[in-house]
Amino acid sequence: MKNMNKLTAVALALCAAGTANAGKGGSAANIKQAVASGSQDAIIAEVERTEGLMCQECIDTVTALTEDNRYAVREVAAWWFAKRPQLAELMSAQMIDDLRLDSLHVRNAADFLGAVKDLKSLPALRTTMAHAGNLNADARLALVRAAGFLAHVGGNPILEAGMVDADAGVRTAAIDAWRDVIHQTGNIGAIEARLADADSTVRAHAATVVGAKHDMAARATLENLVVNDPDAYVRRNAAYALGKLGSADSRAALELASGDKSGLVKNVAKAALASLK
Repeated sequence: MKNMNKLTAVALALCAAGTANAGKGGSAANIKQAVASGSQDAIIAEVERTEGLMCQECIDTVTALTEDNRYAVREVAAWWFAKRPQLAELMSAQMIDDLRLDSLHVRNAADFLGAVKDLKSLPALRTTMAHAGNLNADARLALVRAAGFLAHVGGNPILEAGMVDADAGVRTAAIDAWRDVIHQTGNIGAIEARLADADSTVRAHAATVVGAKHDMAARATLENLVVNDPDAYVRRNAAYALGKLGSADSRAALELASGDKSGLVKNVAKAALASLK
């Protein structure tokens, strides 16, 4: 990475200032050994053990982990940098540049920026998502995931684009991330539309969100889903959502659902009935 020399200089300055320590018994050699083992759990454990360790060898090794094919490894590498704000700032600058590159770079960059919660990266993340036609599903998912970690309304354009993505996993992640945005002011109509999604997991997650957000405009659609959707997971979530809405007008649909062939749907529908006004 082109910022590696700057990372080295900052690391040396921090060490000279006495900010380095032995972490929790970890070492750069132990991280390397874990990487060589190929074990995700071992890598994560060793990176976490070097929470307070500052050395050039550590930086080199953990920087390489930001490009690992496993999300959990990339996430812990970003966590390590987040513990070192000056290094994280330099890495973030590089990652923002990488958002202009191919799918692999975008995936790694978005995951890093989200994990270190770099709100300054939101404009670049939005731009990348707006021109995501040549990116693969993993890269688009990472952009949505980053917006979810940032949990800022400025990420709504990313999430709204994600909700109409060709990949069902991206759509599902965008719905869940939208729900968790702090002081969410976005149009919940984007979620309502996903109640008719071709994918049952997307429909189920959308049902949970409109219920959690007390979206009364979705009531009729939820009543239809709780009775007629072919997927029990969707019917269960629709029953839950209707319970959260608490409208007596949903009684007939929930009474039908309380006789559902799925015990899970039946139990949730009965609980929802008990909560109606």
